[in-house]
Amino acid sequence: KTERPCAAACGMGAIHSDEHGRAEIDYDKCVSCGMCLVNCPFGAIVDKGQIFQLIQSIKRGDEVVAIVAPAFINQFPGMTPSKLKEAMRRLGFADVAEVAIGADLCTIDEAKDFMEEVPAKIPFMGTSCCPAWSVMAKKLFPQQADCISMAMTPMVLTARLIKKEKPNARICFIGPCAAKKLEASRRSVRSEVDFVLTFEELMGLFEAKAVNFADLPDNPEDAFNSASADARGFAASGGVAQAVVNAIKKMDPDREVKVMSAQGLADCKKMMMMAKAGKYNGYLLEGMACPGGCIAGAGTLADPAKSVAMLNKYKNEATMKVATETPYQDSLDLLHY
Repeated sequence: KTERPCAAACGMGAIHSDEHGRAEIDYDKCVSCGMCLVNCPFGAIVDKGQIFQLIQSIKRGDEVVAIVAPAFINQFPGMTPSKLKEAMRRLGFADVAEVAIGADLCTIDEAKDFMEEVPAKIPFMGTSCCPAWSVMAKKLFPQQADCISMAMTPMVLTARLIKKEKPNARICFIGPCAAKKLEASRRSVRSEVDFVLTFEELMGLFEAKAVNFADLPDNPEDAFNSASADARGFAASGGVAQAVVNAIKKMDPDREVKVMSAQGLADCKKMMMMAKAGKYNGYLLEGMACPGGCIAGAGTLADPAKSVAMLNKYKNEATMKVATETPYQDSLDLLHY
């Protein structure tokens, strides 16, 4: 009996065949990671798009600000970070910011929470930024739900920061992730995100508008430089935990932090089972639903191995190294509402 590629790719076991042999998705188990979508050879699974709503908003004259996840590196051939800003303007975006700004703030939140709560209140702490991982952990391990960080994700923190400066702006998150569409619409947290697009959908817009990356001016003033190297590292597996560990070292140099990271939901599940059994007490656990991290997300276009090499180069170009150097730290309290 052959296994469906979508079912094989689903770390949640959410895809099965009905009595007629047709694939069915069990939505109680699904966490919207999108791995089935990538692995379906027939293109039979799609996620919900918001391109139409976004274009209507831009046409209406709304001030739409794009916030771009650090995994954009290597997604668009010949696109540098400074070219990206110009390319986005040509699509009608009013401004562009990097979600790595929010990653710095998320790092600081998680570092503080870890130092305060582990092991005093909880035996271990799981990172918050991958929505598919955190939904999976809370769904399958309800007794350990409190151990998953409540820190807001980089997407939400970046969106809130921009809304503070530009209350009338509409925010469009652009990233590698199918699960962010779900996160942005969740009622429990006011995400302040109006639209979510994947890199694949953004590429569709560039093609429709005939934006030629080679012709774009590469203006150094348009380069992103308001986030740390560690924040950019959120895009690859292991990067989130590393950022938090580095921030804790700055805040409390004597504190030893043990880390375990898992990528792919099947491995994340195994990690949580070990944690539940008490094997990871005192640990920081990093979960990434996509094997390789966000650079291999459902909405990406490029080879993850090449993306990770380009991402490391991009990290090395950052002027700040660690999250605690962020100039936005003072606004963190105002973003918690």
